Amino acid sequence: MTTENLFDSRRSGFTLVEMMVALLIFSLLAVAGVGLLRSAVDSNEVTDQNLRGMAEMQRLVSLMEADLSQAIARTYRDEEGNRNPAFAADERASDDDILTFTRSGQSNVNDEPRSNLQRVSYRLIDGSLQRYQYAMTDGGAISDPAILIDSLENVQMRYRDKRGRWLDQWQSERMNDMPRALEIQFEQSGRTYRHLFLIGTGYL
Repeated sequence: MTTENLFDSRRSGFTLVEMMVALLIFSLLAVAGVGLLRSAVDSNEVTDQNLRGMAEMQRLVSLMEADLSQAIARTYRDEEGNRNPAFAADERASDDDILTFTRSGQSNVNDEPRSNLQRVSYRLIDGSLQRYQYAMTDGGAISDPAILIDSLENVQMRYRDKRGRWLDQWQSERMNDMPRALEIQFEQSGRTYRHLFLIGTGYL
């Protein structure tokens, strides 16, 4: 082997410095790739959480709108036979009903011997808004709670009466009086939400 050939064979490999530079570049690319992957995973988690929150809020609004839009001016009797107003509301009630009324349009897919009326109530328990329904319009057993939304704070409600006034508390003059509209406002995860519902055939 000539001196020229020996020199060419030594030049054909990688030096230690070149290997170290290559490993450094590969390490930087790997770290950047892991960072991008982690960022994408975190972004997906936040997006999924936001979508779940939006779906939860939409279910709440849709259900309350369906209930309140079909509310009727019908009083009811409780388990002890006492007559109660058609519409009762108080967001300050602790672990008790904040809304109670009777609605129409109850489906009866099993052809049970009952009317299409249904008494429903909403309760606010430890920041959790829950919906209950009764087997019978008067008295009757109550269902297990359906948890609609959690982590509510500073829940406030207002009521528009038949004279067009907004009231902070609902006090009916007659047993079968109902407000024309209901406004509910609350905070969840640092954000404030406000929803407005028509009641029965009410109008603003």
